Amino acid sequence: MAGNVIASRIADFLKKYPPFTALSKEELYTISVEVVVNHFEPGDYVFRQGEEGKGYLFVVKEGAIHLERQEADAVVLVDICDEGDLFGVRAMLSGKPYVFHGRSAEESLIYAIPIAYFKPLMESHSQIAMFFAAGLAGGQANVLDANVAKRIPYQDSGALLNWNRPLEKTHGALVWMSPDESIKQVAITMSDKRIGSMVLRHSTGDIAGIVTDTDFREKVSTGKVSIEAPVKEIMSGEVITMPLGQPLSSYLLKMLRYKIRHICITADREPVGMLSERDLMAAHQNHPVTLVYAMEEAATFQRLIDLRNQADDLIRFYLEQQVSISLTASLTTHINDVIIHRVIDMALQEMQENSGPQPVGFSWVCLGSEGRSEQLIRTDQDNAIIYEDVEGSTADKEKVQQYFLELAGKVNQMLAEAGFEYCPADMMAGNPKWCQPLSEWKKYFSGWIRQPQEKALMLSTIFFDYRRVYGSEVLITQLKDHLKKEINEERIFLNFLAKNALKNPPPLSFFKNFVVERSGEHQHEFDIKARAMMPLVDIARVLSLETGQLDEMNTVARYHLLAKEEPKRQELYHAAADSYEYLMRIRALNGFIHHDSGRFITIESLGKLDRQILRNTFEPIYQLQQMLELRYQLSYFN
Repeated sequence: MAGNVIASRIADFLKKYPPFTALSKEELYTISVEVVVNHFEPGDYVFRQGEEGKGYLFVVKEGAIHLERQEADAVVLVDICDEGDLFGVRAMLSGKPYVFHGRSAEESLIYAIPIAYFKPLMESHSQIAMFFAAGLAGGQANVLDANVAKRIPYQDSGALLNWNRPLEKTHGALVWMSPDESIKQVAITMSDKRIGSMVLRHSTGDIAGIVTDTDFREKVSTGKVSIEAPVKEIMSGEVITMPLGQPLSSYLLKMLRYKIRHICITADREPVGMLSERDLMAAHQNHPVTLVYAMEEAATFQRLIDLRNQADDLIRFYLEQQVSISLTASLTTHINDVIIHRVIDMALQEMQENSGPQPVGFSWVCLGSEGRSEQLIRTDQDNAIIYEDVEGSTADKEKVQQYFLELAGKVNQMLAEAGFEYCPADMMAGNPKWCQPLSEWKKYFSGWIRQPQEKALMLSTIFFDYRRVYGSEVLITQLKDHLKKEINEERIFLNFLAKNALKNPPPLSFFKNFVVERSGEHQHEFDIKARAMMPLVDIARVLSLETGQLDEMNTVARYHLLAKEEPKRQELYHAAADSYEYLMRIRALNGFIHHDSGRFITIESLGKLDRQILRNTFEPIYQLQQMLELRYQLSYFN
């Protein structure tokens, strides 16, 4: 009876802390029965660096444990573990000796959980695997701890950068079978080969689909499909493939984007192996995937805000460590998209309770830098709602618009509370003008194109860089098709848009000095957005619209696509892409330093090398503007 009471108390303690929160009451009790309770005096060692693993995972019940790394002439404090923290994880995962000392800094009570009982639970719970893979336990870099101040920062400077190294090989050769094989035979083969997924191929060699452990659990174990049925009845027909040799970050982003856990790796377009989420985690890298998952599962809006605030530290680290801008921007975009998704879900749930379900389908779109997936720091909101056309009376149409305006108002407010300020120009979905049915948006686009006055051109530069973040893809496709049709019929619009792209001359004076603001709040500061970034953005947009390329909004990606379209100007377009990436980095870092948008830079604050690099980024602007002048015969458009 006493043993049962102790086990119950241990279970009650553990269930308050991750990753034990993912376990059921029965699972918690099962491991709690096996827990060994240890008492340590100040200065006692739980384990020493280089010692063989003791076969336990340790949890601090009371007190504090210092994780220390023994170096040649010093002991370096790596981490401090207090109540609820886990440590001894690396040895558990790798089976290798301890890489740190675990020393009691004060009188401490430690729960030792036998690995033999805990590991099976870790392997069957993806949330627990993610917890350890993301480095959330003691001695692993912590990116999600809500109480960061209690930890002494320790970061292997190469850990995040290693995401840029290419995938050199897969874990074993590809194992595949026919989609006509029985589920039972496929399951036996997967068990024998100790693999969690299998590609299914036709006799011709073409990929038919993929089957994973999840399919067996959800479709076979539940009795929905007989184990004797052909495996094609439970397979997923869509198989995501990527070539070998890509940076690890590329595979990670693909998994995040498609919410999948397996990617089929190809070489010369032939499947050669599988890459799983667990394979990526096995390297014990510090990565943002757990941050994203935690945001997706945040129980409260405040938790969502806290997690988004923590993401800024990760983004700044990436920028300072020269991680590629494309990776950093993609991760930032995905993090922002997740918070927008959650906020809209929360607002819709509240609307459902008070005003009923949404009346028609809709799309929430982001505009401007967020629409182009270029927002590295949180700036003001630019968004809109496109909803399906409504049949019926004027009153019916107004009622539908009021529903979406109420939704937009809630979302705009919540995003503002999360650090995305209201747009000063009110370019937001909560503005009735930017919350309209598809037919009205088509009229907007047609009007701007067919009557390209100054305001129409300004609105075009904002609204033509739109990206769906939530809702119907069909509405976006229809609007895109309409835009393409209108531009093809009114090619003269591109001349006006090109003229508008030249409104900001190259940002160097005749004497090669930076053109700075002459008056106002930012006198003597350099406007990196208006004088350097926007010319590159505007030119890329014009040229992309001319080629009919409306699927890619990102400025860097646009220039790379243009380089393929026009090989003769390939060098110039690649230089423009490089320049824009540098400008994005320097603006974002300036913003993090000054806690603002980073738009205005004091040139004297830059080192000599940075000033020279900044000057060099202006050369492509000058060349591109000259090219536009000639291509669109802009001397005739005064």
